[in-house]
Amino acid sequence: MLWIHIGMPKTGTTAPQSWLHAHPDFLAARGLRYLVAGRDRGTGHARLICHNAMAVAMSRGWRGTPEALAEECRAHEGGHAIVSSEMFFGRDLTPLQERFLSRIAAPVRIVVYLRRFDDFIEADYKQRAKNGLPTGDAAAFVAERLARIAADPDYMNLETAFARIRAQVPGAGIIPRLYLRDEMAGGNIITDFLSLFDVPPEEVPLPERAANRSLSRVTSEALGLFDDKAGYDKKARRRLGRMLQTCGDARLYGSGDVLTPEERAEVNAAFETRNAGLRAAFFPERDRLFPPADPGEARPRGHVGELAEFQHAVRMILRLARG
Repeated sequence: MLWIHIGMPKTGTTAPQSWLHAHPDFLAARGLRYLVAGRDRGTGHARLICHNAMAVAMSRGWRGTPEALAEECRAHEGGHAIVSSEMFFGRDLTPLQERFLSRIAAPVRIVVYLRRFDDFIEADYKQRAKNGLPTGDAAAFVAERLARIAADPDYMNLETAFARIRAQVPGAGIIPRLYLRDEMAGGNIITDFLSLFDVPPEEVPLPERAANRSLSRVTSEALGLFDDKAGYDKKARRRLGRMLQTCGDARLYGSGDVLTPEERAEVNAAFETRNAGLRAAFFPERDRLFPPADPGEARPRGHVGELAEFQHAVRMILRLARG
């Protein structure tokens, strides 16, 4: 069987991808194969942790990758073969079907992790802010998303997305999973993903280092100032981001700080309404896909200490950048 893990984006895909890349022997002992083709840059040896390059290349001729993928998949048809790229989620999968999947006889399963949409908007904003991309500001960014919700009935509609996937990959089974750590097998996305193949969580050797804490909104915005114009390329900015996430300064971290409680409620109500059919089809035991947002200790946008926190984040970044 061939399993295609397609995200969605902002659902921790890097963690299982890194783990799968690092543990080929563990996988082989359990009849699993994380396909090397599409991750090897033509070398025949896995060099990349995921199939993002394949997702890009599939609409550009592919230059032999489909044949290599099909051959590798057929060589492991007695077990489970895995492909993973969150970039597949929003792309036209027709070339994938025509150039690769049509060459193999294995059944196809498509795994999609679903995230509550207010959290998705927050993660998307912070990622854009960290990368120095134009966002306006958090209020403007959220307002644009709310306007889109009101104007576009297909926005946030996962049933529409699933229908598109079914049309582009006929016969594939879609397996949605909820990105809720408290409900994941083993409480971790790595163990949860492997549970699809009946691997017990207690058998999975997890990384010793805990997952990175989420940077706060103002820290993300501060990091975005260190862009090309300031003399920091993408690689340097990512290095600074990793240093911030591991430095242990509690003032740099935070979640639930992009949307107001009212905006969260509006987004989540629309999301639940638009995906009621999907919930009934795949999660009939649930009254709603996701529990209501818990604001926890989130500080509201524009709180009185925000400027001081922003200044603190800039000073910390400068300190880290100077070594």
